[in-house]
Amino acid sequence: MDLGFKREILGRGAPDLTACYQCGTCSVVCPISTADNPFPRKEMIWVQWGLKERALGNSSIWLCHQCASCTAYCPRDAGPASLMAALREYSTRHFAVPAFMGRAVSDPRFLPLLFAVPALLFLALLASLGQLGRLPEGPVVFSKLIPILHVEIVFMAAMTLSGLGALTGGVRYWKAMQAHMGGEGRAPAQALAPTVLAILRHRKFGECRTHPAGRRRTFKEHLHPTHLAVFWGFLGLVATTTSVGIGIYAFGYLTPWPLWHPVKILGNASGVVVLGALVVFAYRRVADGQQAGKSTYPDWLFLGVLGGTTLTGFLSELLRLVDARGVAYPMYTIHLVFVFVLLVYVPYSKFSHLVYRTTAMLYAASGPPAKGSS
Repeated sequence: MDLGFKREILGRGAPDLTACYQCGTCSVVCPISTADNPFPRKEMIWVQWGLKERALGNSSIWLCHQCASCTAYCPRDAGPASLMAALREYSTRHFAVPAFMGRAVSDPRFLPLLFAVPALLFLALLASLGQLGRLPEGPVVFSKLIPILHVEIVFMAAMTLSGLGALTGGVRYWKAMQAHMGGEGRAPAQALAPTVLAILRHRKFGECRTHPAGRRRTFKEHLHPTHLAVFWGFLGLVATTTSVGIGIYAFGYLTPWPLWHPVKILGNASGVVVLGALVVFAYRRVADGQQAGKSTYPDWLFLGVLGGTTLTGFLSELLRLVDARGVAYPMYTIHLVFVFVLLVYVPYSKFSHLVYRTTAMLYAASGPPAKGSS
């Protein structure tokens, strides 16, 4: 029994667990809970008992898509959805490699350091290029400040290290599920394509919305469309960046590209979609208050960083178009810092669900029902 684990889960937004008397209503009303691995009833009791490894070594904490039906129908207001959210937040830190990154991204005291690392990195790069303290002459072209190749080298190196951390964290989680759920002989290769397809379609989010337990308000009705908007908007931004790289290196088509270029239109449209969804997320978190579950620091950090990345991207574009050289280049540098924080810290932030939810869905889809999951 790990009472320290129980206290930390309570500190991450989970309610008073003594309210839960194990009636099972939460698992019954959950639209995506299964008979083979029902949740969140068992997670409630595991945390009550301080069974840390069993609670974290289970796919259900990431299979949960936070529709909050369980909380809406709980007869004791025990807030099982908030507990599942707290477990996911704790899980990200628990499986993080290196461990100090998990602590740093989840603790607001380290926020200045998280931004200082890329800021100093880009300042050092500017100094090495002789651009520190002066701005390029002529029309604003961001590659005159920092050549694209240099930017890509920085991000490729940092994201390679980040990718190794994500892979190692995912493997640690997979092994924890094998140890506590069984299924050692699982072969995930055949389940990979269906899992990726389910993620792209957001099928589970759709089930949460189309198979409600009843008419009680969950304060999560916006979750499916807004999450879908962020997901596809972000993929649109990734596709834009990839297309620009291909255009430059494969065809010698140098930036900046005109606003009417299809790739430029895709990038701007994707950014607008992301910002719109983030406004809805932020508004609902404030307007619904505790009814939607406690908003934690990682929640707001993710919204702030993704919003900051998108806004500084738009501002950089606007300032370039009006040829405001004195502020366009600094804004572009700030944009690069935000992009670094967003992408390089993926395995340790709210964005880590890309790693752990995918791993949980792949585990659940890659073999027969696991033993000991109920």
